[in-house]
Amino acid sequence: MKKIIWILLIFTLLLGCANRSEDKLIVGIIKPSLNHLPLDFGLATKFLNRENYIIKKFTSGWETNEALISGKIDVAILPFTYTWLAVSNGKKVKIISFFERESDGIITSPDIKTLDQLQGKRIGVLRASTLDIFAELMSDDRKIDMEFVYFRTPMDMAAALRSKEVDAISYYVPSIFKFPSDYNIVHWYGDDYPLHTCCNISATEDAIRSKSGLIKEFLKGLEAATDELNKSPDTAYKAVEEFFKLYPPYSKQSLYHTKFVMGLDEKMKEFELNTFNKMIDKNYAENPVTPENVYFEIK
Repeated sequence: MKKIIWILLIFTLLLGCANRSEDKLIVGIIKPSLNHLPLDFGLATKFLNRENYIIKKFTSGWETNEALISGKIDVAILPFTYTWLAVSNGKKVKIISFFERESDGIITSPDIKTLDQLQGKRIGVLRASTLDIFAELMSDDRKIDMEFVYFRTPMDMAAALRSKEVDAISYYVPSIFKFPSDYNIVHWYGDDYPLHTCCNISATEDAIRSKSGLIKEFLKGLEAATDELNKSPDTAYKAVEEFFKLYPPYSKQSLYHTKFVMGLDEKMKEFELNTFNKMIDKNYAENPVTPENVYFEIK
């Protein structure tokens, strides 16, 4: 009898946990990245009701993407290249809004002070991420031939630059500012493509069907939080300092190179398509896809 009671108790607890998850939106973020600043701000203020969300933190875009395509999370803020590649591979995910713009650049070891000095040098990237593809596009545009060295996590890349395993890394805000002052930021990809998309909001098709109300509320709250940060720079600086433990001037520098604009405008759809075509050139993807396959507008 006791055994039966324990089984029933465990079943009840598991069922309760499952029901609570169904009532909440499970959101994945890349912890070291500034790309979730409006989410942090929204949860800490009136814009997003914290009770409606479960936040899962990951160390890289690759990990976040794996959680999304496996259905362990409903929504993710991550580089758009992962979602395009996932759709190309038949995974049931969609981009539901653009979000973070710009934010990525190239930082070099102390002995390299200009972009041209990267000719013939080694650059660290995260395979198939925006950090990878933007560096490839820059290399093509400027005819700078570099040896690409691939890593799985941002921390691995940073360690490789410090140990001189590579001469430069393609990196992101705010971590790009955390190197010693004699390391050099020699390029920002936003200089090539102003206000280009970087990290979008993607969702599983299952969540789009089963949690459409929560997703709509999520996007509405994020947009309100984003508008507040955009119209009040001082509020944004304070938010960066509080949530990411940055101090002036790094908070201002981080936001100078990071913008937040939501929606699904046609210009950036075309930009992402062209970027994905570069992934096909690199044999990261075999199956071409069109924007109609990738985007889904929540109404």
